[in-house]
Amino acid sequence: MREFAIRERVCGQASRRRKDGWPCNSSLYMGAVFPAANAARTCYDFGSHEFLFMAKPLEGVRVAITENRFPEQLTQLLERYGATVFACPLLRETAVEYVENTREFIRLCETGSVDYLVFYTGVGVDFLFRLTDNPQIIGRAKTVARGPKSVNALRKHGVRVDFVADAPTTAGILQTLSREVLHNKSVLVQLYGADNLELRNVLEAKGAQVTGLSLYRYEQASDPQAVAELVLAITRREIHAITFTSGPQARFLLQAAEEQGSRDTLLKHLAEDVVVVSIGEVTSRTLHELGIQPDVVPAEPKMGPMIKALADYFDERNRECSIPSS
Repeated sequence: MREFAIRERVCGQASRRRKDGWPCNSSLYMGAVFPAANAARTCYDFGSHEFLFMAKPLEGVRVAITENRFPEQLTQLLERYGATVFACPLLRETAVEYVENTREFIRLCETGSVDYLVFYTGVGVDFLFRLTDNPQIIGRAKTVARGPKSVNALRKHGVRVDFVADAPTTAGILQTLSREVLHNKSVLVQLYGADNLELRNVLEAKGAQVTGLSLYRYEQASDPQAVAELVLAITRREIHAITFTSGPQARFLLQAAEEQGSRDTLLKHLAEDVVVVSIGEVTSRTLHELGIQPDVVPAEPKMGPMIKALADYFDERNRECSIPSS
């Protein structure tokens, strides 16, 4: 049984709305509740009164998750911090359309003519080894992994990793390969989606012969009505935070909003009312390109640290509304 101390203070100022969607009134507190010394504090504004009480850091916060993989586990983690979850997976990876590309990728590897293999994603590596269980197809080619997910996937399938990109980006891959002699070398690139013209142009300028193959594509994970409801919830200020774990998720969300005629409105609310959470440098860069400013970027690009970083963000914001106990 927790004990609560209730205090009241008279207000003379209007409340101000912060980016995180919560009103914070520095001069009005009625019903400040303190159940535990070290618990997180959350502020609410009910008309002319603001209520402050000790709670989980995401208590009362509605978080939209767009990730298709492990949505149940992600929901459970968020709920432990007190969040209400709006689950709307936007995209999923599928190999259906690009099976022939994967077979061509394997064939090129087996010819022994490839000098460098560039792997962008762990998902792409997994799709590759769904069609072959032989890590020896890599042959003499030197492998380049963009980031930790592709590194882990390659090692899981018994493939050595010769280079890890200086940074988990195209620029990082190019920086790594800049130390290699690429003239007349064959470079095979595992892509996802469209061709990477930046990578291709720079490598070809160095004399390399570049072949890029997408081993999978993204397709819509939720029905159009569910996506439309997510867009509507954001524009109605019913969502306080949203998580992006890949750039294509954000692109698809804006595309869906554009089809509804509300792209600009969505961007406005993402900028003013919603805490945008981004995993990884690549996702953050895509968000910037789309005109979306990430508010929370965990130091470690994993789900657990992402949720902890979001909880810390709201905990810090909530403490701004706190009243020192007396």
